[in-house]
Amino acid sequence: MNKKKLREKYFHMRKSISVKEIRKMSFEIFFQLRKISFIWKKTYYHIFLPIQKHKEIDTFIIINFLLKIGKYVTIPCSNFHKLSIDNCLFHKNTILTKKKYGILEPILMHKFIVSISLIEVIFIPLLIFDFRGYRIGYGKGFYDRFIPLCKKNIIKIGISFFYPIKKIQDVHENDLLIDIGITPNHIFFLNSIKENF
Repeated sequence: MNKKKLREKYFHMRKSISVKEIRKMSFEIFFQLRKISFIWKKTYYHIFLPIQKHKEIDTFIIINFLLKIGKYVTIPCSNFHKLSIDNCLFHKNTILTKKKYGILEPILMHKFIVSISLIEVIFIPLLIFDFRGYRIGYGKGFYDRFIPLCKKNIIKIGISFFYPIKKIQDVHENDLLIDIGITPNHIFFLNSIKENF
């Protein structure tokens, strides 16, 4: 199945999940993440905020934990004209507003841009990933352009409600590969990352 069909299939599947189940599985994903000790030893984390109408994973569960243990959290601020992302600082007093496509971003006076080079762990939005580490996102390519600007040893984590598929057919050589895939019941170490930490 190609990317377009996979995107349509899993987007529809995710939209059919109840709000109660979304919350439950979001906590289950967080509990899986807690098992990976080395990812919590870093300082700067980049994580997307959930788009509620798309039934995305409630990443505020992860964000609140990171802030509680004294980590720096940054979030994406999207520029749809340039198809790029600014890396913006997030803290407990950040005031958010809903932007295009229902994306939450800091209001202008709370928009503090942080150097991309500081990011050590990045949580990447996706619908589904395969056992090689390729992912299906929304097709805009924001993170495919963003990741090459980060440090080479950044830990790339994909989180999904669905068990990975065997192989995404029409991948491109520049497509982003994740290092760790997390589902409510499993942790998948991809691209030999476990041996590097």
